[in-house]
Amino acid sequence: MKIKFILPALEEAKSPYWRPIKYSLFPPLGLATLASLCDDSDEIEVVDEHIEEINLNDEPDLVCIESYITNANRAYEIADFYRKRGIKVAIG
Repeated sequence: MKIKFILPALEEAKSPYWRPIKYSLFPPLGLATLASLCDDSDEIEVVDEHIEEINLNDEPDLVCIESYITNANRAYEIADFYRKRGIKVAIG
């Protein structure tokens, strides 16, 4: 099974309440933990959008997206893109 784990980029902080969150680093440890629990035969890709662009032209069997309130809109955009192509998506 091809599984793609994605950490979407944080959105621009408009409020001073979000500024500390935006400028903190969020390494995708949750995604890395989930990826480590997958079967050895699974093809795993972990993408942090803060570091690299997401290739949306691929065909994974499952997309798992880690979401915070500060990147929720971007997470929904990515999820909608894959769902429209019939690919299963989990967000958490």
